[in-house]
Amino acid sequence: MIKVLHVYPKNDSLTARFIHLLMDKIESKATDNADEFKRLCREWQPDIIHQHGSVDVKWQADARWVVSPNGLRSTFDDYYAVVARSPLEAETLRDLGAKRIEVIMNPLVTKQVDIDETAQKMMQVYQKVMNSNPLALMEEATKDALPVILKAAIHGDKRWVEQEIPIPSIQQPRLLYIYSSLEGISSLLEKGLTVLGMEQPAHDAFECYLPENYTVPSSITGTNIINMLDDIQRNGITLIRLVNIYKALISDSHDDEKLLELIEENDYNALFVSVLQILKEQLHLDEGYFPCPPEDNNNTRRLRDDLQNHLRL
Repeated sequence: MIKVLHVYPKNDSLTARFIHLLMDKIESKATDNADEFKRLCREWQPDIIHQHGSVDVKWQADARWVVSPNGLRSTFDDYYAVVARSPLEAETLRDLGAKRIEVIMNPLVTKQVDIDETAQKMMQVYQKVMNSNPLALMEEATKDALPVILKAAIHGDKRWVEQEIPIPSIQQPRLLYIYSSLEGISSLLEKGLTVLGMEQPAHDAFECYLPENYTVPSSITGTNIINMLDDIQRNGITLIRLVNIYKALISDSHDDEKLLELIEENDYNALFVSVLQILKEQLHLDEGYFPCPPEDNNNTRRLRDDLQNHLRL
């Protein structure tokens, strides 16, 4: 269940009435009081805070924020979604620079919709918010399970992981499914779970918000590690590219000495040793496959941050 906390301005009776109509359809809480807002954030720990208009509350970074501007003028950069009351308001918000705008009409001010339709559309927005940037919502146990599952998939044998790391139980399977889909490795996740004899997450359709110009990365087939490093240099690091490099390093046709010569010729030394460190962390690549020692330096930290944050809005 998604926990939604509505916050709205004092003495705004129309907004208060609308919110309480929504609360009859979507289990949530609401307040127009700054102290109560702070207490609810601390004790109830909402997943989403839905701000209606201009409110005098302190931003809670642990929750994901949605805003219904109701006349508030801003660029709305920090909100996951902006809910406009009409197509005309949506156009005004676009002119202000707002993104991820959803038009959901208020049945108290128009007869074009009823509260059931409005609540359904609002719930779809909330679900899209909770499907977005899934890595940020993962518990540590879920993050720790992913490298084990992917390594089992790459080798096709659970013996590659059960000796060094206990086979994990799946926590937050839906988040794993969404994350793997957005990283272009869903088939690898499925294979790893099969190899480990674990239950597959539900393969249901989902919608989410993505950063501008983000496209789901795809595998580079029939190419070499230099081309993969070149892709990382130009387009940024992705989990599927790490998987591609891992598979190339363990290939029977791989030649360490020749690879290092090519890396030297292409001036990829600094990038490669950092990628090896990320491979060690993200896919548990064994030291026996390292053509040279990995390094954890400033460049590595940048790659690590890019990998963790490229789905952020």
